[in-house]
Amino acid sequence: MLAGLVLLSFAIPSFSLAQQADTVRVQTTTPSGNYERENIYRLGKGIYTDTLRRNDFKAQAADVAELDDCDTTFQTFVLVRRLSPWRIGLFAGPNFAYCGTWENTFGPNKRDNTLYNGAGFNITANVDYFLTPATRRLRFGIGAAFGYQNYITRSIYTDYLYSLAASRGFNNSQVTISQRASEDMFLTVGPVLTFTLARSRRNPDATTFIELAARGGLFRTEAATIAAFTPSTLTLPNVPSFVQGGGLIRSVNPSAHLYHLGALGSAAIFFPLKNNWNIGIQGQGFITKINYLIINGIDDQLYEFKRKHGGFSAGLAVRKGFVQKKLIPKAPVSCPTCEQIPELDVQFNNASLKGASLSYVDNSNAAQSAPVNTAATAPVISWKSTTPNPRNETFTARLYYRPDSVVAGNTDQIIAQVENSTDTSLPFPTAYFSGGQLNPGFYYVTVHNKQVAKCGTCMSEVATTSFASIRPKPPTPDCKYNHKLERLEVYYRTPYTREVANVCYCNGTVTSVGDTVTRLRYRGLNRGLAMGTVEFDTNTVILNINELPGGLAQQLQAEKAKIESGNAIRYKGRRVRPQVQYFRAVFTVTKLPCNGQPEQVVGSFNTTISDNSYTITDLKPLTDAQKAKLLAPPAPKKATPRRRAGNSGRRSDVMFGVE
Repeated sequence: MLAGLVLLSFAIPSFSLAQQADTVRVQTTTPSGNYERENIYRLGKGIYTDTLRRNDFKAQAADVAELDDCDTTFQTFVLVRRLSPWRIGLFAGPNFAYCGTWENTFGPNKRDNTLYNGAGFNITANVDYFLTPATRRLRFGIGAAFGYQNYITRSIYTDYLYSLAASRGFNNSQVTISQRASEDMFLTVGPVLTFTLARSRRNPDATTFIELAARGGLFRTEAATIAAFTPSTLTLPNVPSFVQGGGLIRSVNPSAHLYHLGALGSAAIFFPLKNNWNIGIQGQGFITKINYLIINGIDDQLYEFKRKHGGFSAGLAVRKGFVQKKLIPKAPVSCPTCEQIPELDVQFNNASLKGASLSYVDNSNAAQSAPVNTAATAPVISWKSTTPNPRNETFTARLYYRPDSVVAGNTDQIIAQVENSTDTSLPFPTAYFSGGQLNPGFYYVTVHNKQVAKCGTCMSEVATTSFASIRPKPPTPDCKYNHKLERLEVYYRTPYTREVANVCYCNGTVTSVGDTVTRLRYRGLNRGLAMGTVEFDTNTVILNINELPGGLAQQLQAEKAKIESGNAIRYKGRRVRPQVQYFRAVFTVTKLPCNGQPEQVVGSFNTTISDNSYTITDLKPLTDAQKAKLLAPPAPKKATPRRRAGNSGRRSDVMFGVE
């Protein structure tokens, strides 16, 4: 029987496990290295018949790869891997009888008035099903426990039987005692409670927990068989040798009433091992009833007794949990898109203020301006979402202000804002609105939306609008600028000829002979165009050479005509004359005293002047170092001495390639 219970306990994991209706939660059991890698389509086999088979999976998700973990954005199935609600266990340890009272069990005279049950052995197997998920610290479940236990009769009861025989005139050598231990088998069902003390960070399934259980059910109890008799007092002729007989002193035997209701309680603490195994220390106790028969050999009377029967045990226990893997259809996760920009609006005096400029009325222009509506309320800044089906959408809006008096170093001020809020309006600050008017200055509003989801966060482009409150200013005379032309050059392209020298190698061979080759190159002139500085005053900085005073434009035209009338040279089968490309000038611009301000140097500029319209097409500021470099006279050319080349036979004053 004991061997059968042990085999039964190891066969428990093969039972079919019932399935729960799963819900995909944000916080699921974290996969660890303890889990084997599996193909998701195989989860439709075996005990997981309620999930998809491979063909069904391929038919519904043909574009989804067969992954080890199906939990990506575009997949329509999620693999839930978590602890199963089922758990099995096994307990084994020494067993001790409870003798009716504390004194009889643990006192100096440990005695059971009838059975004298002593120590024994207990083995209990259990199967539990938890109603609360494994992620909770306190779990409640229903469990079944079944097992076997026995009690060996204490030796003191043997002394008691010898004393009965002595009272009838028999010594110990004449008494034979036969006995068999009492046995209990039970099947109980009841609630199970576990409380998690600690959880591993690396593997959340590995926990240290306390377990409490109280179960009730059916007990099959056989009392101990104890017989004391004297074989010498009775002779049985012609009886096989395995039959004994004699005078009966006393006999205790099981009754025919073997089944009784009883209760079983246990308390244990468990520590994690690997693969959802836990080992711990368990204490267990039970109480039921027992029927037994006593035959008194003195008066040959038969008595049947019924009494309480109980005991307790302590020993080692193990628990085994299981990983539940199910493939669950789910709606595809749609990541948020923030392509739509919020629609922004600013209202003031029942009219849109977007892009408007209001005239600020004060004492200086009150007579010329329209009257101010002093009862007007502050502008209303609002927006609305244009996102279809928004999820977790928030808005960030800011109102910027720039005063009309520009001070060096000042930046735009944020005078009102809301960040990551579901509000769709921004209050206009009262400090910048009084008497029905906005404080003079420039205002602009920015607003954008933001959406947050599991797969990411997005932010839209910024919607913006501006408006202004302008303080009228008296007209001021235009300031004039002095332009000083300090250098003027002309760039033109002209063909020229040169001789190519012979190219000799060290072995004495000549690969090329002298020839005349025509090339095109640019030349720059600095003669006569700006022998002296040219100064002129205008009220603008940008210049047009055609409008300059004097004959500068005519001088440029004459210089261009002179260059382009040069001798033509045949180049690539056609006659080519020099051609002007552009003019380049260095100007220094100075702002003349104006509006109470002293003379100020605006800067020096390197300009490019077109050769046909004589207008400035490029204007670049020059630093002092760049200006000094451009105005420096060209260095005198040094005559290059001719020298005869070495073994290479190459002339040192000859240039090769295209210029």
